[in-house]
Amino acid sequence: MALTEIEYGALASSEVMNNNFQYLDNRISSVAENLVSANAGTSSNIASINSTISSMSEEINSNLEDINSEIEDITSNLCEAGLLYVETYQNGASWYKEYFSDSEKNTRVWLEQGGVCYSNGSVTYLKAFSDLNYTLVLGTHCVNYEGGGISGKSTTQFSHHNGKGWGYDVEWYACGK
Repeated sequence: MALTEIEYGALASSEVMNNNFQYLDNRISSVAENLVSANAGTSSNIASINSTISSMSEEINSNLEDINSEIEDITSNLCEAGLLYVETYQNGASWYKEYFSDSEKNTRVWLEQGGVCYSNGSVTYLKAFSDLNYTLVLGTHCVNYEGGGISGKSTTQFSHHNGKGWGYDVEWYACGK
């Protein structure tokens, strides 16, 4: 059944009017059914999206907890290794680098220092070592460096001598606790 057009000013029979009303009622019902169906599909999609977002949110929160736990482990390991809290100092050729396991820098886990020892002489460390169990290395740019060495070593200093009595500088590096 189709909508019958009634010309302006013409009289329409009750049958034509009833058919037109029936046609319009059917069209309104059809559009309403389509809207309800579309709304149900949209609601279903929204529920599905909400479920997915909720699931992803739980997974993200779980991953964040894992990441935070790993960061705490890494931070703890860095602290224990003395790599998180470092103090450095340099003045001319003399320098040191201390590694601590705590932010207050009370517990030193490693010390490195270096500088230049002038010819036959002694060096007092910028920072004392905790014991004699540290490494001390000497080096020079002199081609004819012979017979020199460490003539004394303590936790606070070392002495250097060269066997030939030549005057040249020796670079040094020490590391330990």
